[in-house]
Amino acid sequence: MSRYDLRGESPLRAALRVGRTLLRSGLADDGAFFKLPQLAGVAATRGLDVRSLHTLHAVSHPHRLAVIDGERWVTAVELERLINQTVHMLAKHNVRPKDRVLICMENRLEYLLTWFALFRLGATAVHASYRSTPAELTYLREHSGARLVVGSGLTAPNVEHAGFERWICGDDTSGAMSFWALRQYPTTPFSGPTGADGDSIVYTSGTTGQPKGAVRKFTSFGVLELSRLLERLPLQATDRHLVVCPLYHSAAQAFVLLNAALGATVVLERHFDPALSLSRMRRLRITTTFLVPTMIRQILDLPQHERGVAPPLRCLVSGAAPFPHALRIQAAQYFGVGCLYDFYGATELGWVTLINGHEMMSHPGSVGRALSGQKLRVGSPESASKPYEIGPIWVSTGQVMSGYLHDDSADLQWSTVDDLGYLDPDGFLYLSGRDRDMVISGGVNVYPVEVEEALHTIPGVIEAAVVGVPDEKWGERVVAFVVGDVDVEALQSQLRNTLSGPKLPRAWHHVETLPRNATGKVLKKALRDEAIRRSGRDPNPS
Repeated sequence: MSRYDLRGESPLRAALRVGRTLLRSGLADDGAFFKLPQLAGVAATRGLDVRSLHTLHAVSHPHRLAVIDGERWVTAVELERLINQTVHMLAKHNVRPKDRVLICMENRLEYLLTWFALFRLGATAVHASYRSTPAELTYLREHSGARLVVGSGLTAPNVEHAGFERWICGDDTSGAMSFWALRQYPTTPFSGPTGADGDSIVYTSGTTGQPKGAVRKFTSFGVLELSRLLERLPLQATDRHLVVCPLYHSAAQAFVLLNAALGATVVLERHFDPALSLSRMRRLRITTTFLVPTMIRQILDLPQHERGVAPPLRCLVSGAAPFPHALRIQAAQYFGVGCLYDFYGATELGWVTLINGHEMMSHPGSVGRALSGQKLRVGSPESASKPYEIGPIWVSTGQVMSGYLHDDSADLQWSTVDDLGYLDPDGFLYLSGRDRDMVISGGVNVYPVEVEEALHTIPGVIEAAVVGVPDEKWGERVVAFVVGDVDVEALQSQLRNTLSGPKLPRAWHHVETLPRNATGKVLKKALRDEAIRRSGRDPNPS
C-alpha cells in the first residue's frame, strides 16, 4: 500500500492535518524553514522516506545529537557521514540490492549504521536476537539466504559456528573484518546501484514452532502515516528517547524510526537493568521511552531507596505483552498518569491502536482505539463488529507486512495474528488472548486474560499466567501459575467473587518467575507442558 494512500481522507484535509501535527511536534521549526532550498533538493533527489531521514536532519540541524551509545555521542551530520561510509563498505563486500544481510548484536551504534545503510542500498536487513544459538543462527541463515552477518564480540562465538560466508564485527575479533574499517571509505553519498526498497525481516517469536520471517517495507511509512501517529502520541523533535528493548524487536525498531523521522536523539542501552535504566533516564534527561510491562514491574519492585523519585518522562509507552490494570495503576502512581501509553500491534500488523493513561483508568483493560487510517474489525472482516462479542481481531492498514518470507499465502487486505478480543460501544479494543490459548472447559470458553486480570487484583500476586490442560471429565481444566506469596485458599476465595465456576483454576502452581521470550511474552506452551508434567502425564505423547 502506498505511503500516499489517504484511506478515504480528502487531500486538503490530510495536508492541513499533517501540517498542524508536524508544527506541533517541532519537526517544521526555524532550522528547517531557513534550509528549505537545500531540503527541497534532498527530497527531489532522494525522496521523503527512511532512506533520506538522516540526510534531511544533517542539513537542517547538523549539530543536534542524533545517537548516544555509551561514550559515543554522534551528531546528525556525523551520523550521516557514518551511514554513507557504511554503505560504501557493504557495497565493497558485494552487498547488492535485494541481498539479505543478517544483523546479530546488542543495541549499539553499529546496529543502526548497518540497518540504515542497507535501506539506502535497497538491501534487506534480517534481524536476529543477540542471544541466538549457533543452531538458531544456522536456521536463519538457511531460511533467509543471508551470506553476510554483522555482529559483535558478544555474538562472535555463536556467529562463527553458524556457517556464514563472511562476517563483519563491531569489535576486534579474530576471523572477522572490523566494522570500523569503514573509516577508509568516502563520507559522500553512494553513487552505485541501489534498489527502490530496502526490506526489513523480523522473525516471529516461534513459540509454537519454527519462527517465520515477517517482511516489512518501511519505505511505505511516509509523512501521512507519521502524522497520524503523532496526533495521538506526543513525541517531539527535541526528545531524547531511551531504547532498552532489543533492536531486533519490531517495537524497538518502530520507535527508532519514529524518533529518527523527527530528528530526536536516540539513546541506546545495551541491556536493561531497572536501577541503572532509571539512573540513566535522570542523568541523560530522557523524555520518552518504550518499556514492556515486565520492565515496568521490575522498576516498581525496586526498594524505595533505589527507585527514588520518578524521572520526568513525558511519554512512557508500553506494549508487546499484556499490561494488567493493577500494574497500570501502580505505574500511573509512580510515573504519572499523563505520561502513560499502551498500544496493540504486532510484527505482522504494525501499529493498530493506542490508549493514553487517562483512558486506561476510564476503560480498564483496554488497549485503545484504532489510529486514524486503520480499519479494525472483530469476528469477521466482511461484517461490522458487534459490541462485546469476542472473536478474532482483523486489521486492514497501510503498515502490514508484505508477507512471510517464502510464503505467499497471506491475505494482506485483512490480516490477523489469531488474537481474540472485543470492542466496546466507544470503539475501545480489549484483548482476550490468542485463539490457541483459549480453554474450553465443560463446553464453556474461558479466556485466560480474564482470569489473569482477576488474579492481578489480589494483594500479594506479583504475576500470574493461566493455561488449559486436558481433562477427562471437562475436556480441559484451567491451571494457574502464580508468582507471589499468597496461599491457594485465599486465591480461590477471592476469585469466586468475580469468576464463574468453569473459569476458576482447578490446579495452582507457585513459581519464582514466569518463562518469557526476549520480548516479554509469557511462553504459554512451556507452562502448559509443565502443568501436564506436574499432573504426571507426558506433555508430548507420541
